[in-house]
Amino acid sequence: MFNNNILRLHLMLLCCVLVIGKPSPRSNPSPAPWDWQVEQVDYAKYNKYEEEMKKMLEQPYFARVNNKTAVKRGEVAFLPCRVKEMNEGYTVSWMRLSDVTILSVGSLAFSSDQRYGVVHVSRPRIQADDWTLLINTTTTMDSGKYECSVNTMPKISHVVELVVEDPMDIIMQDSPYTDAQYPGPSAMAVISGPATHHVSSGSTIGLECRISHLSTPPTSLYWKKEGKVFTARDRPGISLESEKVPGVSTTRLFISHVTTDDSGQYSCCSDIATPDTVRLVVTRASPGSALTGHNSCSNISSTHGLPAL
Repeated sequence: MFNNNILRLHLMLLCCVLVIGKPSPRSNPSPAPWDWQVEQVDYAKYNKYEEEMKKMLEQPYFARVNNKTAVKRGEVAFLPCRVKEMNEGYTVSWMRLSDVTILSVGSLAFSSDQRYGVVHVSRPRIQADDWTLLINTTTTMDSGKYECSVNTMPKISHVVELVVEDPMDIIMQDSPYTDAQYPGPSAMAVISGPATHHVSSGSTIGLECRISHLSTPPTSLYWKKEGKVFTARDRPGISLESEKVPGVSTTRLFISHVTTDDSGQYSCCSDIATPDTVRLVVTRASPGSALTGHNSCSNISSTHGLPAL
């Protein structure tokens, strides 16, 4: 009898331990039916991911431009780079890939070689920015690949190949059948208006240059003042417009609030046409009438131009 009572006592103690020691749910001591299927959604985390995806979609990207430029030795090389959706916080850089040399960051040239420069032109109508690398007085050593990049995450880049041809290399080539000759450009640049234009100080003037009868558009189309490439970096207040297409290519130069310092020879130059030159004379007298033009980058001998504005 005594042993049976002890056995019953042990069984009761064991049942108490089993009931009291049963583990309760970790998150909810009194869970509702199927509550374990309900998951708490962290909307803040998903909103963060959505914002990051939007930023990636709004990152800058390159518009399609020529990725190969060919010039003759001594000419100015224009290496194009057009970036769309260029928002604040992004910077465009140019690098020479042959020796991994940084040439520019933004509009600032990093190279000690004064031949290098960058021209930045904003094009709000197409939500784009042009960051063109200029190389003056090119040599055959400048041939190679150049990289235009934007500091996105990850970095995006656009490579332009430059080919600098030496006319002497063509002349020196021997042929058992024909004598090698270097053909000069057949097209001619023509600046509208007279060869010399007189305009009063403070006026706004414009020059228009056309190259006609082109089967292919020119690679480069630019202006020079007194034999040097003329850009907005040299003279604030100027505006440049170019349209390089087959048939007739056009470039326009506008100079606002002219002073006597703006007097000089202005030349329209290209890689496929004979250049044309006009002379601008700024005086303090009454406003002049037309504008100027002629040919070659150093001599004046024909008439062309555009009226003062």
